Amino acid sequence: MGQGQSSIPTTEVAALVELYDALNGDRWRRRDGWKQPTRDPEQWFGVEVVMGHVVALELPANELIGCLPTTCLARLPQLRILNLSKNLLHGEIPAELGTLLALKRLDLSCNDLTGAIPRQIGDCVQLQELNLYQNSLSETIPKELGKLKSLRTLQLQHNNLSKSLPQTLCELKQLVRLSVRGNCLTGPIPPDIGRLQSLVFLSLRNNELTGIIPPSLGLCKALEFLNLSSNQLSGPIPSTLGDLGNLEYLYLFDNALEGQVPGSIARLKFLKECDFRDNRLRGELPNFLDGCSSLEAVMTKWKNRKASYHHAILGDPMPCPDTPPTSSHQFLQTLEDPPYNSSANFSNHTFDHEGFEESIGENDLQSDRLKNSHLVAELARKKGFQVADASTVQAK
Repeated sequence: MGQGQSSIPTTEVAALVELYDALNGDRWRRRDGWKQPTRDPEQWFGVEVVMGHVVALELPANELIGCLPTTCLARLPQLRILNLSKNLLHGEIPAELGTLLALKRLDLSCNDLTGAIPRQIGDCVQLQELNLYQNSLSETIPKELGKLKSLRTLQLQHNNLSKSLPQTLCELKQLVRLSVRGNCLTGPIPPDIGRLQSLVFLSLRNNELTGIIPPSLGLCKALEFLNLSSNQLSGPIPSTLGDLGNLEYLYLFDNALEGQVPGSIARLKFLKECDFRDNRLRGELPNFLDGCSSLEAVMTKWKNRKASYHHAILGDPMPCPDTPPTSSHQFLQTLEDPPYNSSANFSNHTFDHEGFEESIGENDLQSDRLKNSHLVAELARKKGFQVADASTVQAK
């Protein structure tokens, strides 16, 4: 190929150059080959070309600064992967991204993007992964996302999204990971959430959700991680949660849940950690040790079993970073850090749920369930009851 010729259409070259200029390209951490007349665009850092078209643009953590240009990305019609995460982007997400009908992965996480999530993203029907977490996005989650029938990962956590979860999300039958924690969502959990039967990870933590925990959640048989904590959920813990035979992590703390912890929870033989504290629960704690074969040891403190319990901790959970790593070849990033240290230290124990949630990956959940088992089963302490002694019991 001679000098001045390009392996891709001139419109796509111009689109890349416009992006470079708009996002302070001369100061990028890596800019190998960009705008060099002797270097074809397929040799530019972060650009992948297949059969004469740009199919991937990956520039994470590369010190991109500025607003995303509104039209230049739309001139890359064969783009399958767009990863501009962990940069200094601000302004709104261009609605024109909805014209990228070949797009399979969109990652704009860890920036300072504002405004609404464009409803036009729902037109990217081949999208399999959508990561917009850790921005300043507001308004509602568009119902049009329910058209993304191939979507496997939807991560919108740590934004300012409001109003209710759209019922249309229950149409995403291929969804494996859903995280909307740390927003301002209100209203009930969609009653048909049990239709998400491919779901492995679900985190709705730290919102303002109300109503009951839908019994249909027990239909999500693949679920391994469930966090509904720090909301305003009320009513009983549904016994159908005992049908989640693959569940390893269960967090329901800091709600207004009432009644007893259902005995069906003891059927969760892979359960490693659970937390029920700061609710209005009463009655007896189910005998986890009989049914939950993953538990290694349990430390309990209570006055008697018919009191509401202060806490029961198994193992030594280890706080870890909140931000998942990024990879073009993984649809599930990391969930929450697994507790790697199996030694128990129960004195003045404070568990870092905030740091834990983003750092267990799909492989962590689905491999070697009997290793590093840790239980945190904490219930609200009833006023007037004193903490008695502690004991350590080996699991059967």
